Amino acid sequence: MVSLKSLLSITALAVVGCLTSQVEAHGYMYLPLAEFEGTTTSAWVVQIEPQFDADWASISDDTKLIELYVEKAKEAGYANNIRKLLDSDTSLYGADCGFTNPKADPKDPPTDGTATFSRGIGHHGPCEIWLDDTMVLHDDDCEKAFGTSDYETIKSVFTPVDYSSCSTSGCMLRFYWLAFQGVDGKYVWQIYKDCVPLSGPAEGQTSTATTSSASASSNGTQTTTDAPATETPTTTASATETAATDAPEGTEATVTATAAPAPITPSTTGKCNARKRL
Repeated sequence: MVSLKSLLSITALAVVGCLTSQVEAHGYMYLPLAEFEGTTTSAWVVQIEPQFDADWASISDDTKLIELYVEKAKEAGYANNIRKLLDSDTSLYGADCGFTNPKADPKDPPTDGTATFSRGIGHHGPCEIWLDDTMVLHDDDCEKAFGTSDYETIKSVFTPVDYSSCSTSGCMLRFYWLAFQGVDGKYVWQIYKDCVPLSGPAEGQTSTATTSSASASSNGTQTTTDAPATETPTTTASATETAATDAPEGTEATVTATAAPAPITPSTTGKCNARKRL
């Protein structure tokens, strides 16, 4: 007969194993390498309900999920620009640069026109890379574009990334990811923000930095636009990741909820205390 003590021990081990997988399941900018203010590295900065008013619960197909997001982002004035959205309100979308240290020692950018994430991109949703006010990569579905066959062991490589817009005196690489996750049978947004100071353009490149700013379309081609102003953070994100377990590709809406960083996280009752949606 299995004793109560043994059962409790097994349960405790299972819980610890589950939490470990959650802590390791997200990611950060790996090449060039982000440094961090504290011990939190791979966590999402905040988890909130979708801020575009739409019937998200009716969506069960990944392609239709992204199509709905693109439609609503365009209506709200955020087409092909998630930085404009995610930097618009740091009290809602999380602190500027997330958990990363924007004052870390500058890193040399890769010379092969890539940037590498610490894991495979495991959630559908848009992501971007900026060098100061120049967008050098955007895709509306980064899992589809850059996901790997095993997101736990194979890193995602973002390409093409043109580092020539970085000034010879240095620039700031900013990575943004709005990831869709399934919690309690509904979608939530998990927001990632990384900042990596760079030493300049990639070795062998001539800097093309000018006073104008640029953005990129979904295929990475640069076009001119205005970059959003970055707000001073008004809240401090939690330093302990307690995110929901990553859902395998195509199963985002079936994951069990766990506690998420305060103060703007959906509760386990399914209600969200985030501000009114756009």
